[in-house]
Amino acid sequence: MFHDDSIAGSWQALVQRIETTDALGRWAVEDDRLAGLHDVARDLLPLLAGGADAARAEDILGALVGRAAIDGGGDDDALLLTLHLLSDWVWPLAVQLRDLGTGMVGVIVSELTCQIRTYPWRGRTRAVAASLRWDIRCAVLAEFRPSTPQHRHRAEQVLDPMSPEWEATPLGRIATAPVDDDEDVDLVDLLLWAARAGVDETAIALLVRTEQARADSSLKASDDLVAAEFGLPRRTFFRHRARALDAVRAASRDYLAAVA
Repeated sequence: MFHDDSIAGSWQALVQRIETTDALGRWAVEDDRLAGLHDVARDLLPLLAGGADAARAEDILGALVGRAAIDGGGDDDALLLTLHLLSDWVWPLAVQLRDLGTGMVGVIVSELTCQIRTYPWRGRTRAVAASLRWDIRCAVLAEFRPSTPQHRHRAEQVLDPMSPEWEATPLGRIATAPVDDDEDVDLVDLLLWAARAGVDETAIALLVRTEQARADSSLKASDDLVAAEFGLPRRTFFRHRARALDAVRAASRDYLAAVA
């Protein structure tokens, strides 16, 4: 359960309200999957605990989601109860997605609320928790991660190429870097092409920074310096660089064919 009342309200107050109004008993009149349930701690929670009958637990969760869905009555207490009951996987998911941004628990709970309210509970009666978890993960990734040819379902954040935000990105730093007269300018275009083809931007930035450091005769152990800049152990740095080179080489074949 959520112990922070700011996430989904007070658990204790919700339990007291459900038991005072016999909400579980009232909901059971319309959905016999909740039959025999009245007390949250005594009747409901043991049926949802680890080791309990999985089919019975799915039935109960499906019934609660149905009551919370807009087309099933839109009951607010059913929604809050479901949110609290699903908290055991909200926290781990927030940890998994923490690199996407701050406050991921709030993001996930907000998305979970929307998913429950619109859940097609009449047609999707099995694996309700797994379905919600998968839908939410996909929705959050689509919102926070840029699209690539391999993951077109993800949302793309469009930046003005003249903006400081663009220049601060790995590709922006490459594209806006001063170019020597003797340098093959098409290299920048190739790297941008590689990024559009799905090569990770951080990997491209690693390659560029490595070559810059190696070209600087004033630097000693340049590879070690770059590895430290990217927070990588030495051996991991070389593995990442090798994979990035392979990916750029693969993309370069398509690039050369396109500009020929």
